[in-house]
Amino acid sequence: MGVISKMDIKNDLVDLVQENNFVGWIYSINYEKALVISNDEWKHNVRGIPHNSFLIATSFDPNHFNDVAEEDRQVILLRVTGSAKLPQDDEMIKTKIDGFQKAKSTFDDGQEEYDVYTKSRMQFSGIDCRVLGTFFVRNEDLVLGSDIETFYSSLKLNVYMPKSTALEKIVNYVDPIRKKGAKAEFKSLGIEGEVQPFKIGTVRYTSTDRLHRENLSDLVPFRIQPSDFLARRTAVLGMTRTGKSNMIKQTISVVKGISTSCHLPIGQLIYDINGEYANANEQDKGSISEIYKDECIRYRMINSPGFRPILNNFYEQLGEGHSIICDVIKEATSSTAADILQFLNISFDKPEEYNEIQKWERKIALYKVLLYKANFEISATYKVYFQANEKVREIVSSGVNPKNGLTLQEALSWFEALRAHKDEFEIAKWITDECKCLLNLLCQKNDTDAFITGYKLLTAATKYHTSSRTTDVAKEIYEYLVQGKIVIIDLSVGNALLRDKISKKIASYIFNTSMDKFTGGGKPSNIVVYIEEAHNLIGKGMDLTDTWPRLAKEGAKYKIALVYATQEVSSVHPNILANTENWFVTHLNSDKEIGELAKFYDFADFKQSLLRSQDVGFARVKTLSSPFVIPIQIDKFDPEKIKAGDSINE
Repeated sequence: MGVISKMDIKNDLVDLVQENNFVGWIYSINYEKALVISNDEWKHNVRGIPHNSFLIATSFDPNHFNDVAEEDRQVILLRVTGSAKLPQDDEMIKTKIDGFQKAKSTFDDGQEEYDVYTKSRMQFSGIDCRVLGTFFVRNEDLVLGSDIETFYSSLKLNVYMPKSTALEKIVNYVDPIRKKGAKAEFKSLGIEGEVQPFKIGTVRYTSTDRLHRENLSDLVPFRIQPSDFLARRTAVLGMTRTGKSNMIKQTISVVKGISTSCHLPIGQLIYDINGEYANANEQDKGSISEIYKDECIRYRMINSPGFRPILNNFYEQLGEGHSIICDVIKEATSSTAADILQFLNISFDKPEEYNEIQKWERKIALYKVLLYKANFEISATYKVYFQANEKVREIVSSGVNPKNGLTLQEALSWFEALRAHKDEFEIAKWITDECKCLLNLLCQKNDTDAFITGYKLLTAATKYHTSSRTTDVAKEIYEYLVQGKIVIIDLSVGNALLRDKISKKIASYIFNTSMDKFTGGGKPSNIVVYIEEAHNLIGKGMDLTDTWPRLAKEGAKYKIALVYATQEVSSVHPNILANTENWFVTHLNSDKEIGELAKFYDFADFKQSLLRSQDVGFARVKTLSSPFVIPIQIDKFDPEKIKAGDSINE
C-alpha cells in the first residue's frame, strides 16, 4: 500500500460520506438490523434506493472530521433488504384512500385537499437494512469489521447512499491483512510487488436498472484480486443461459492475463462438455482456442483436424485400453459366457515374483495379438516378445523362438498353431487359464470348440484407440499444464461413459503428480481446472475419497484451483460447498436451491432477486477477498477486445 499520510487515511473514511447523497436517518438499530426513515425527495435526489443496494450511516460531519470524537469516527455499512413500517403508516394509508375516493378523474389523486403538513408526512417511508459491518481507521489502514461494536439509541446517525468513487471503494474493499497475505503468496511464486486486481463487471442492484445504471458514469467497476483464483475453489451457479459459460471464459482470459503479465506459468485445463471453448461459436464471435491459438492445445476423443487425440495407444497403455474395451463389451452384451467373464477380469499388472514374469509376458503378447486380430491399428513392424520352452516350440513351430521377437502377424500364426494343440500335455501345462481365455477369443472357439463371437466383441472399441501415441495422454497433458498452456478437452463427441473414464484418469494423474511433488518437498505447478455440469463429478452422494471430490477438497494445497459450474447447488457435495472460496451465482429457479445457497455467507439477502431475475450475467458474487456478497453485472466476454491486447485491468 505504501506510505500514506494521516490526512489521506482520514479521507479514506471521510470519502465514503457524500453529503449530496443524503437519504435519511436511522430511527432504530441493533447488532443485526437498522431501520431507516427516508423521504421521496431524498430518494429522488439519488435516483432511487434499489433493493439490495448499499447505504452507509455515520454521526460525523465530513466537513469537520477533525472535531469528531474518536468513538464516532466510524461508518456503518448497510444493505437494503426491504421496506419498514413507520408508526404513522396506517394513518397515512387511510388519508390516501380518502383522497382517492374524493378524486374527480383518473389523474386527480385528490391531494389538492391535503394540507402542507400532511403532504410532507406522506412522503416519508421506512427502509429495512441489514448491518454488514463498520468501517474505521486502524494503524493508517481503512478497516472493515464484520459487525458493529456497540450502538446508542440516542445517537443521530445520518444515512447516505454511496455512489461513484465511494461505492467503488466499498465494493472493492480488501482487508489489509488479506492484501499483505496475497502479496506474500505472490512473492513465494517469485513475483515482486502488487499484482493489480482485474475488472470482472459493474455493480448492479436490480433487474430493473433504468435509473441507477442509466449513464456510463453510473457503472461502478467491481474488481477481483488475482490471488483469489490461484489454488482456490470457485463455484459458478445458475440456470442454463444465465451467463455461467461467459463467467468461465472471463476467468480463463483473466488467469491467462495474470500468467503473461507476471511471467508465471499457470496451466489451465478445461473439460469442455459442449465444445464451446474448443470451437468457434456465433454467440461469442470466437473461441478460447482461437484467441489463444499459440498457447492452446485441443484434444478430442475421435481423430479430428486441429485436435490431438485424447485416446491412448491400447498396445502401450494396456490397463487403460482394456478398461475401455470392457466398458464397450458390457454395453454391447450381457453375456455370461466363461471366456467373456474371465476377459473382463484379466489384470495386466506386472507381478513382483520373478517366476511369474514369463507368464505375464506371454499373456501380454497374446493380448496384443488379440488386439491385432480385432483390427486395432498398429505398425506392421511392431513386435512382441515372450519365452516358450523347447518342447512347446517344437510342437508349435520348430525353429521359431518368440524370445527373439515376432511381428503381430507372425505371433498370430504362432498362437493359432498353439491353440490347435491345446489338448497336448506340454501345451496344456504351459497355457495359464487367462491365456486359454485369450486363445479362445482369438480363435472364436470355446473350450469345447463350439463357435463364439470372440475377438469381434472388441472391434467396437477400435475408435477409442490411436496408434500415433507412445506416451500416456495424461502425462502429456500435465507437461503442457506445467508449461502454462491452456488445454481444452472437447468432450462434446464420443461415448459418454468413456468420456467420464478418461476425464477422471487425467484428473487423477494431475492430482497425484502434484501431491507427490508437494510431499516430496518440491513446488507443485499452478493449475486451474474448469468443469461444467459439476454435479456429475462432485455430486452430493459421492465418496470424498474418489478422484474428483479429492481434487475439489484437497487440490488447493497442491496449487490446483477448481472452477466448477452447475445448475443445482443442492447437487454438489456439501463438504465441497463449505470449502469453496469464490461464488458467482445467477438465477436459481426453486426455493430448495435458494435455501441451500442461503446457508452460505449472506446470500439469504438475495433470495427473491435470485428467484425472480433471469437476466443474463446478473450475478451475486462473493470472493475470498470480499467480506460480503456483491450484486454485479458480469462483463460480456469479448474476444476482439482480448485479441486487441486490452489490459485485463481495464
